[in-house]
Amino acid sequence: MLATTAIYAVTPQGADLARRLAAEYAGLVCVPERLARKGEHGFATLRECVAEGYARFSRHIFVAATGIVVRCIAPHLRAKSTDPAVVVLDQKGRFAISLVSGHLGGANALAEDVARITGGTAVITTATDTEALPSLDMVAMESGCAIHNLDAVKHVNGALLAQTPVCVFDPDNRLGLRQSPAAHLFRFAESTEEALAGGPAVIVTWRDPMCLGPGEQTLILHPRILHLGIGCRKGRSADAIEQFVRSELATRMIALESLAGIASVDAKASEKGLLEAADRLGLPLQFYPSDALKGIKVPNPSDKPEKAVGTRSVAEAAAIVAATTPQGLGHLIQEKIKDSGTTLAVAMERA
Repeated sequence: MLATTAIYAVTPQGADLARRLAAEYAGLVCVPERLARKGEHGFATLRECVAEGYARFSRHIFVAATGIVVRCIAPHLRAKSTDPAVVVLDQKGRFAISLVSGHLGGANALAEDVARITGGTAVITTATDTEALPSLDMVAMESGCAIHNLDAVKHVNGALLAQTPVCVFDPDNRLGLRQSPAAHLFRFAESTEEALAGGPAVIVTWRDPMCLGPGEQTLILHPRILHLGIGCRKGRSADAIEQFVRSELATRMIALESLAGIASVDAKASEKGLLEAADRLGLPLQFYPSDALKGIKVPNPSDKPEKAVGTRSVAEAAAIVAATTPQGLGHLIQEKIKDSGTTLAVAMERA
């Protein structure tokens, strides 16, 4: 298993602390060549080492001076949505500083955990954390929502810091804010129109934002609660499947970002086009035996798939089964649609 955490040090004492942390995180120790032991990465310069490995690891812990670290990572910073977590600590482990990607990358949580290990103090400087306020990017991540427009987070968090109530449209309470200790910070709207009336707002929806016309202060969050059922003709190309999915979802104002996965019948498990299309869409793909699908009641059963794969429904039944939760079977929000070689349907998890 490849390490996801790189731990850097530049002094013998720092190297000892790096090894201690590496044992906790199954991380890779990166130290100067003269200090490197078997299984560790020895580098000529820290700057070169960071340049080579920055994108390979999701977390970076430096036992070094903050200024040195800043100069090393600066050329590689891209965006808060993609940058890895970076934590810096002194070689005695007294202070663990969350330096980059505190929320989405998890650096704040990592700094707190490192401080727990070393017996030191975590240094967290993100404003919402210092004011003990919820940060909407973290709330979204913890509730499994995709952020459509990350730039809007600053407007919503800024309003909370200014003690200005934020309007939230979240009819199924996917974010859990109604029962949270921070509920008093929000106004809960009954409609998207109310949420869009003015000022910073949050809208939780599986609809494509194009049908809402949100302003720059409206944060759109997509709960990953939709499951796409797909059936396809043998040999159907990935291009055809992907184009059909994107086109039909856009036409019906269904946000691709709200899809949790794709499902089909196990007879299609070796369909190269379907496998590749799922990969392009960035969605997990699961297959169900025909016996698990043929008992599902659907609005558009057909004799044709029954003869081919043993069930009268592939797309609709697979979507419903994939969207099933302890709250019950998934329910269709889009019945079967088809072109010359692909069928699709969309089901939603019950709240």
